[in-house]
Parts: sequence; structure tokens; C-alpha cells
Amino acid sequence: MVNIRPFREEDNDTLLDIEKLCPQGNEERAMIIDKGPDITARYEIYDNWEIRVAEKNATAVGWIGWTIKQGTDEPYLYIAEVVVHPEHKDKGIEVELIRKAEKAAAEVKASYIYCYAYEPNEEFIDLFEKLGYMREKKIQAISISAYKKEKIESAYEIERINPDDIHEAIKLINSYYHGNAQFYPFTTESFRDYTERILGYGLENFIVAKWKGHIVACAGFWDSSVLMELTYTKEPTMWKLMTNAYGILRHFVSMPRIPSEGEVCKMHSIVDFAFEQDHSLAMEEIIDYCNNLMFDTNCKFFGAYTDPDDPVLGVIKKFKPIYEKLYLYAKPISGKVPDFSRIYVDCRDTIL
Repeated sequence: MVNIRPFREEDNDTLLDIEKLCPQGNEERAMIIDKGPDITARYEIYDNWEIRVAEKNATAVGWIGWTIKQGTDEPYLYIAEVVVHPEHKDKGIEVELIRKAEKAAAEVKASYIYCYAYEPNEEFIDLFEKLGYMREKKIQAISISAYKKEKIESAYEIERINPDDIHEAIKLINSYYHGNAQFYPFTTESFRDYTERILGYGLENFIVAKWKGHIVACAGFWDSSVLMELTYTKEPTMWKLMTNAYGILRHFVSMPRIPSEGEVCKMHSIVDFAFEQDHSLAMEEIIDYCNNLMFDTNCKFFGAYTDPDDPVLGVIKKFKPIYEKLYLYAKPISGKVPDFSRIYVDCRDTIL
């Protein structure tokens, strides 16, 4: 008999231990996300969140976590994670946990419920598809190796944002993401609150590029490693081949690094980026600036999550990135699933 109850502080270490036993992926590619030492830290960056724990014989064997977000007209619910100890899989516990989230969504009359699935996480994908969730969108996950210092052309003024410029930056962001699913225009106050609430972000890490005194590109540089680190327990064969090829070429020229199996990666992320279409070079210079921050502090990787049609991908390709995929799955509850043809990726949702 499984009992599902609210999270208690004394569950923390047990849940972290379970998570380390549950790589996301398959036999060909898999990774472990480490959110220690506090499993609730990734939830506290949201306004409304819940963790429900499944226990057998008074021992925690799994959990689900979600947050309720407020849309323009109706709320909607995001399932952040569903994790069950390997010894207790395929016993219906995952289904019971997901049903708890769906019940919570129905109680607040949420329009829909959604989650992200790492492409190789076939077990997770199969489970949600069996429960009626539909694949609505592919999300591009990008990793860049800060393997060399980039020369910045200095065509723009690159600087950390001045408080007096927040309004202009928000205007650019709101214009850039206008019409994208799950994007709700920022105000000066809401953007300030949002950035300051996210550990490792904050306005002090928001970068702008100016042209003749006006902001034409901007991005946050988020140290997401304060909330998660990742380790690849199974490295893709293609990556191994690339590593061998790059190893030879490194004798002659600087080459990007590829994460190796067992290597702990402390990721940083470029988030809330926006730029005027005539100033893609300004966005490139911001990424150069972030790359050099990584290089100077001996941090190896940074990246971004974005809609696959976002023009930023044309800028990022210069940096020889590694591409992976996430899939957005959704299910209607009290309303309809929105049009996900273009989407704004909430950086908080990328703590998988």
C-alpha cells in the first residue's frame, strides 16, 4: 500500500539519494541531475509549488513536484519532476503521483498541465503518453564550451544593466517574445522581482548591448549551477568520436570540449535574451562577453534553452555548440492547450 503525503523537511536527504539512482535517459545516453543539498531550492524560485511524497512502509520511495502558474486568463500547472526509486518502478506509483498533480490542477481550474522530457528519457515519455499527454513542442537545448577567449569587436557598448535602463530592456524583451506561448509581458517591477528571486541570477547579471546610447540586445547570465549540476552517466557515441577527433586537433588549434562520462558540469545559462533583428552582432558580442567570463573563471560550459525557430540559434552556431532536445508534453484540464508553435522558455523550468 502506497501513501502519498506532503513533503516534510526530513525527506530531503532520502529524496536526494533516490534522485542519484535515477538517471534521465536510456542505455545510449543518460544523465543525472544533482540538486543537493536542498531539494526544495529549485521550487522556491516559483510563487506556488507543491511536493508530494510516495511512501511504503513509512519509507519515502518517490515524489512529484509541481508549480501553478498564472496565465492571462486561467492558471496552468507545470510538473517539474516525477522520480521513483528503481526498486519500486512499474508498480503504479508514478501514475498515482501524476494523478495527484492532475487533481491539484483541476482544483484550481487550471487550463492545462505540462512537463518537459529529455529526449532519451524514453521511460518517462512512454509513461506520459500512456496517460494522455501529447507532444506539443521540441525545445532546443544548447551547450557551448568556453574553450578559448573570444575577441570582442567592440562595435557595441557591452555592460551590466543600469537600473535606469531596465524599462528599455523590458520593452525589447516584450517585443521579442510577443505572441509566444507562456510569455506574459514584464513590467519593471515584475522583471526585477523575477530576476532577484532566482538564485544565481539577479539584475547584476543582466547584460545589455547599446548602439548610439540605445539598448539593441540584452540577456541574463544565470549561474544555474547553484541549483543543479549534471553528470553524464552514458555519453553518446557521437560525442566520444568528436572527443577523439578534437583530441588530435588540439595539438594544432584550440577546440571545443565535450563533456565526458562522470564529469560534473556546472552549467551557466543565457536567459531572457532578446535583440533587434538588425543587430544580431550585438547578441553575438553579449555571448562573447559571457564566454569570456566563463573562461576567466575556469568554468567549462554554458548554454541556453530556446524555441528551435528562435533567431538566436543563427547567432549561437558560431560557437560550435552541442545540441540536445527536450520535448514539451501537455494535457488539457479545465480548458485548452495553447498554440505552442512559438514558445518562450521559462528558465526556471530548465532545472530538470
